[in-house]
Amino acid sequence: MSSPDDPHLELYDRLQQIYVLLDDGDRRALRSVGLTPTHFTLLRLLDPERETGRTITRLAELMLCTRGNATRLVRRLAEAGLVSTGSDRADQRLVKVFLTPAGADRLAAARAYHGAANRLRFAGMPEADLRRMAELAGALTTQLVKHLEHSSDSTRPR
Repeated sequence: MSSPDDPHLELYDRLQQIYVLLDDGDRRALRSVGLTPTHFTLLRLLDPERETGRTITRLAELMLCTRGNATRLVRRLAEAGLVSTGSDRADQRLVKVFLTPAGADRLAAARAYHGAANRLRFAGMPEADLRRMAELAGALTTQLVKHLEHSSDSTRPR
């Protein structure tokens, strides 16, 4: 466990614990609509691009996974009728992924369950604290994205 003398490790340990707790809660909330947290994320990434779609490469970038992993996820969701694939109108070499009407319906149901779970999970916290934590999480996200973009070898000590 973390040492109080190392705020970097303490923060990391807390965030890791939060991730595990949120992931478990997400799995429980999304189970009733037949989605995993990863499938939910992919559907959410397609929602704003419903008409234009997204390429497998772009989905992989956004999900921080390999194109092979993104392809497997898309294939699973396509088999379930939640997404479809097709060629890009401008560049026939590109494969685009689109949210189907069934996928949009499942996403709407998942959002409802997920939103209810979040309201329950965070119900004991004052709204001002929630807003401040969201602000701090945004700043942390910005910092982590900058680090990811600027580090060629993230395991090297700095």
